[in-house]
Amino acid sequence: MDRADGAGDRVEEERQRIEQLKRGEEAALAWLMERYGSDVLRTAALLLKDRYLAEDVSQETFLTAFRKADQYRGDGALRGWLLRIAINLCRSRMRRASWQRLFFRERMDLDQEADGWSGWPGSAEPGTTDWMNRMSLREEIGKLPLLYREVIVLYYFHEMQTAEIAAILQESEGTVKSKLHRARKKLKQQLEEGGWEYESSWGG
Repeated sequence: MDRADGAGDRVEEERQRIEQLKRGEEAALAWLMERYGSDVLRTAALLLKDRYLAEDVSQETFLTAFRKADQYRGDGALRGWLLRIAINLCRSRMRRASWQRLFFRERMDLDQEADGWSGWPGSAEPGTTDWMNRMSLREEIGKLPLLYREVIVLYYFHEMQTAEIAAILQESEGTVKSKLHRARKKLKQQLEEGGWEYESSWGG
């Protein structure tokens, strides 16, 4: 099977699952959570910097998708639709709570970080230089304003193109590019002030 056939099969499978969701079939919800649960949870964790809120938002995202499946128009990737719901829920949570209070809450256990809670692609052994660098980078990303964290998470952690991000955030692609540029610049400043070397591959 070539790549085009595989993509076509995936689209067809998603279409069938959406139809099942619209009929209220819980098996489709279980499939959705298994398929995209880690993407949604990682996004919420990186935006909120709070394990428990991230879990709540993740669950609420899928319940919202289940209840509002009729609103999915099929004009974009299913993952993108779910991430849009998750981001909107994160924004709502952020409006109801002080970011400073969330940011300085007790940090996640190291075991949870090692299991992928850092939201960083790949893996690294706890205590190693690579692991410490990733933890520091995640912490600096967490200090960015929410509108910058959103584009950084979608662009680097989910490897989305700016056009896809624009569709999820419901903004123009030019706005996304501008926010991404400012986010890189701000992140570079924070890293340099903290004594870290900015990775040139991040651009900016």
